[in-house]
Amino acid sequence: MADGRYIFRDCVPDGNIDIANVKTGDILNRSWSFRVNSPPELQSLLDSGTFDPRNILRGYDGELYDGDGNFLAEVNEWQAQINYENSDYQAAGSKIKWAVPQGYSVTLTFTETVIRDARLLQKVVAGLNKGEPDAVFNFMGVLRGHNV
Repeated sequence: MADGRYIFRDCVPDGNIDIANVKTGDILNRSWSFRVNSPPELQSLLDSGTFDPRNILRGYDGELYDGDGNFLAEVNEWQAQINYENSDYQAAGSKIKWAVPQGYSVTLTFTETVIRDARLLQKVVAGLNKGEPDAVFNFMGVLRGHNV
């Protein structure tokens, strides 16, 4: 069975980002939230019946890269959501209001992130300074399937 791959490009930090969340004796994990500035890419048909989500293997499913392709963090738990924005339209004499699509946004949230390269935090913090380039990342989430 083929792996299901999600690709999110041009991700910029959005909302709250844990730069430190320290607990004695625990691995240092951080939660992150990104706005995705390019349409998501699905590289396999996850819902076609050939991929059974009950058979997903647990593992290091997500990988965060900088714009140059450098691996920065592994992401064990992540979520992607599309938020559709509609306007109401009601034709004269009609009782029903239609939803007219106007746009959408994509939010990517990591709830368990293990940083493997210090450049991740450096890029985010440097992007806060005037005159510095904004932090832009690419994320690949993999749902690894196996045959039962």
